[in-house]
Parts: sequence; C-alpha cells; structure tokens
Amino acid sequence: MVRHAETPGSLERRFTGSTDVELTPDGHRQAEELAQRLRAVRIDVMHVSPLTRCQQTAAPITAVTGRKPTIVPELREVAFGCIENMTIGEAVEAYGDKLPAWFGGEDVCPPDGETWNQVGERLKTWFADAAERYKDRTVLAVTHGGPVLWLTRYLVDAPFRSMVVFEVDPASVTVFQSRSDTWRVRTFNDTTHLGDPLLESVAPRRMP
Repeated sequence: MVRHAETPGSLERRFTGSTDVELTPDGHRQAEELAQRLRAVRIDVMHVSPLTRCQQTAAPITAVTGRKPTIVPELREVAFGCIENMTIGEAVEAYGDKLPAWFGGEDVCPPDGETWNQVGERLKTWFADAAERYKDRTVLAVTHGGPVLWLTRYLVDAPFRSMVVFEVDPASVTVFQSRSDTWRVRTFNDTTHLGDPLLESVAPRRMP
C-alpha cells in the first residue's frame, strides 16, 4: 500500500478527499524516490486510485518496474462532503459545533460526504477480491491516507479511534503479508526512502 506523494492539500492540511489535485514539485520528486525504493520489489499487479495525484505517483513506478497501472475506483479517498478541500481551521470555523458528531463514528459523516462504513465496504470488497485473485503474488496499491488507515485498522481489528492515532505520510509504504491464512502488518508508514524520519528537518510533511 502506497499513499500518493505530496499535494498542495497535504501541505496545507486540507480535507482534499475526492477533489482531484496534482502533485507539488516536491511531490514529483518524492514519487521518483519512491519508485527507486520499489525497483527491487517484485510487483505482479499495480492497482491505482482514479485520482490524478495517485496516477502521477504511479507513473515513475511504471517507468522503473515496467508494471502498468490498473485503475481501481474502490481505492479512491473518502469524500468529505461539505468540508471538502477546507483546511482544518476553515472547517472548525464553519462547522465547529458539528465536527465532533460528524467524525465521532463510522456511520456518520459531513453532509454529502461518505461514512467510514461506506468506505470500508468498498475497500473490503477490493481487498478480498485482490487477495483471492492474486494469491501468493504481490499487489501494489497506489491510494490515499484514508484507505491505508482503514485497511490497517481492519486487519488488526483495532477500534475506530485508532485511525486518529496512526499517521500515513505522503509517498509512504505500508506492507501487508498473508502467512498461514493470517494477515500481518510487516511495515507501516515507511518513508526512509525520503530521508531519515527521525530528523525533523528532512521528515516528510504530515497531513491531518
């Protein structure tokens, strides 16, 4: 699982969601570095979100590995409805008293948005199909922070609140591996290909 590289929204801490945006110049550099990281990995299938930022992240991977992308709508980011593309501050200013309720559970969301239960249903469908169809092979999914968080939480059977505890950085790598019919999280939010994550001066910028 790879989260797309840096966008203006991740820099400005926006609820970008289903809004289609491109990578920043730094994001394109991150995508190149990510592709070099994956050069030695056997990738049998590459599934990519339909949003531009994921397709731009996948392009250098195709150039390095030769693996062409398959667009998979189920891998798109959660839709944030009426707070779509707002910064956290803008959302608080506009809807401050409503935000705790909208983000307080899996079956609620901002108006015109998508609940985490809805996101989970499409992700479970994709994950089960990919796991069965490509058993014993490597599937690379170029997606968004929301799907990576949800699937990680789902596989380890963690509570809903865990999704606000974990961080998924731009151009990070998370690895799930099936062994003896049990899914294991081998790597989570690995960004060492972008620099030393323990040094704040070179650490990737974070998003909400």
